[in-house]
Order: sequence, then structure tokens, then C-alpha cells
Amino acid sequence: MLQLRCTKKILDQFNISRDTLSDPEPTEATLGNWYVNIATIDRRKTLVFMSERTLLSFLLFGARKRNSKSLGELFIHGLIQLLELEGFTEKQISSVIGRDGIISITKTDNQKALGNMNDLIRIYEHKIWYAHGFKHCDLWQIISSTNRMPQKNIGWSYSIDMAKELAA
Repeated sequence: MLQLRCTKKILDQFNISRDTLSDPEPTEATLGNWYVNIATIDRRKTLVFMSERTLLSFLLFGARKRNSKSLGELFIHGLIQLLELEGFTEKQISSVIGRDGIISITKTDNQKALGNMNDLIRIYEHKIWYAHGFKHCDLWQIISSTNRMPQKNIGWSYSIDMAKELAA
């Protein structure tokens, strides 16, 4: 089962009641739990997703309160797109998503992971700003290059390489 560990901002944005949250639990998911936050980048609400185990991340922008898709649906579609663009096989994608495809929503419980996510948000903001905003940037290139940065918290490995290794 995949767990989306949501910040208070996400819970408020998607009108998720705290009564409906699952309890945070350890997971057997290939890439671990996923942290979700929202940031305003280039005047657009942007969802930021990050794997707790590998720090693999991606962005989805244009989040609205009255979105026709649930947070889980947005996450799965974004994750599949990221994995396909990164050349993961269907077998690897199934491994990452899990057989049951069940997603539980929990609150965040790891300050170190939140710190990693905030660092990634700043990196994304800078790269998008440097490219003169969403209109002019190559978002795929920005996500790809960010996932190919050495990360101290995973032994100076690249997030994408670690994700591919775990999904093999």
C-alpha cells in the first residue's frame, strides 16, 4: 500500500478531514512513503511529491480546491508519467505502484523528510525562476535534472538511480 504523507497545507487544499486520515505506518512499498506539499511557484499552486526512501520527486501545477480528481488520482497519474519518461518498464512501474493500487492518506511524521522536501521546493523554485517561469521552462528537464542531483541523505546517490535499483 502506498501512503501519501500530507502536510497541513495539502489537507486544507483538498478538504481532507483529519478524521478520515489513516495512521502513519511503515511500508513495504518499493520507493517507500510519499510526502506531498504545495507551494506557490510562478504564481501557480504546485503540488510537490517526494519519495521518502529515494527522494525521487516530481511536480504537478495548477492545483485547485475543486479539482475533479482526487489527490490519489493526481499522484498515480503523475508518478506513472514520471516513471514512463524515465524509461521504467511496465514491470518496474507495477512494482513501484504496488499490486493493490491502494493509497492511504496520512499526516506527515518525519521532520527530516519534510526538510528534504523543503530543500527540493527551493531548488524547483530557483530552476523555474531561472528559466523565466512555467511558460518558458522545460518542466520535464527541470524534474529530470533535479532527480539527478547527488543527495547527501541517500549517501550522495542520485534519486533516479536509487529508484531504478529498487524497482529492478
